[in-house]
Amino acid sequence: MGWLDAALCRYARGQARDVAPWIVGPRVLDLGAGEGFVTAALGAGLAVDVGSFRRAPVPYVVYDGATLPFGDRTFDTTLLLLTLHHCDKAEAVLDEAVRVTRTRLIVTESVYRNRVDRLWLRALDGRFNRLRHGGRMAAPLAFRTPGEWAALFASRGLRLIAARWLGSRAERLIHHPRLYVLDATAGYTTSSVRAVVSPKRPSA
Repeated sequence: MGWLDAALCRYARGQARDVAPWIVGPRVLDLGAGEGFVTAALGAGLAVDVGSFRRAPVPYVVYDGATLPFGDRTFDTTLLLLTLHHCDKAEAVLDEAVRVTRTRLIVTESVYRNRVDRLWLRALDGRFNRLRHGGRMAAPLAFRTPGEWAALFASRGLRLIAARWLGSRAERLIHHPRLYVLDATAGYTTSSVRAVVSPKRPSA
């Protein structure tokens, strides 16, 4: 194992410790799992990503980035750990996560509070991910403020259970990781997601 994988494994163990207390149910989806190191650290779950990035011996599915190959409410908990800011259509990825999740979504995100924070995030995250898999990992595209993430989750009918800062003081100076624990609203289906995304205009 090279230095980069060793560093990613060490960070993944910390991520697993952060989210493990919030996981409910035995069926766990790690969406945007990258190498699969968090899934391995948890000791359970299915890793999914848009490329064959697996470096850990875990169950792994590659999907097209648009539609997850699972039925509605298949998983008890879905993890989106430092994933959504890499998506050019973060809302669509979140909608798919909502669709396949029965109870809980756990999201971690690097957030920014001002223009300087955002510039640092884009520069550092982009440079780091170019080191992974020959540059095949997606570049950062969709950084948001804490309030913008909270508004997005609310628009999908997700109930905020907990939100907190993660990482050491030094880490918070670099990329400001934030945890969101969310419960899916019963009956929130793909059709209701579409209604939120494209509401009908009232008739005149």
